[in-house]
Amino acid sequence: MSARLQGILLIVLVIGVSLIFQVQMKLFGTAFASALAKSDGLARTVAAIVGVSLSWRGVLVGLLACAQFVIWLMALARIDLSLAVPMLSLGLLVVALSGGAWLGEDLNQLRIAGLCLTAAGIGLVIYS
Repeated sequence: MSARLQGILLIVLVIGVSLIFQVQMKLFGTAFASALAKSDGLARTVAAIVGVSLSWRGVLVGLLACAQFVIWLMALARIDLSLAVPMLSLGLLVVALSGGAWLGEDLNQLRIAGLCLTAAGIGLVIYS
């Protein structure tokens, strides 16, 4: 398998890990905000931050962030940056569509049109 193909497959893997990371980060952020809203005083606020950060979701978010970083470095060692970054940008589209599908976020016609234009622009950069 060529280095270029390995790099492309690693970028696809980064996009998949990024999808899981972003969804978990959204859920972690919700739990984090809820814990902070319920705490009063500095000691309880610090305890809430530590408690949420050391929960299974907080640890998972940290591990996923590390995994993304390592896989991205492996991809960059095999593929040109001028191709890698536009390909990685496809992850933004995947995450946006998944947010609508899994988290019930608003995906109205205007947003979908914007995502289509973004995909077309990324496609042009990758193709050129």
